[in-house]
Amino acid sequence: MLHPFIQATLAAAAAITAVGFAANANAAGSDFACGVISTTQGGMLALEGTLKSPTALSGEYRFALKSAGGGGSTNISQGGQFSAAPNAEISLGQVMVNAGSNVSVDFTVTANGKTFDCSQTAART
Repeated sequence: MLHPFIQATLAAAAAITAVGFAANANAAGSDFACGVISTTQGGMLALEGTLKSPTALSGEYRFALKSAGGGGSTNISQGGQFSAAPNAEISLGQVMVNAGSNVSVDFTVTANGKTFDCSQTAART
């Protein structure tokens, strides 16, 4: 069972999945979409940073997560360089935490000399 705060956050994010991804890319002046996809399985919450670009794209990413729950707390930071082929959705970081945890994700992508906030979360359908 998800923590009520996470449930509300994921429900709101799921309602704006397509809009959120497109808005992030357009508002930032970029031609790619990025965000954090969430899924639940076996009492665990999986969070995955994703990016999709209509053209070949390379740069750097940072995927950081803080979580706290009944089992303690954790800080996870992943990052590095990436290359994306045109029209291919790629994974740029993935973590699994207890589904009852309070979670905060910071996912940024730097490409073409600009840094973009890709931290919005959407449930995968």
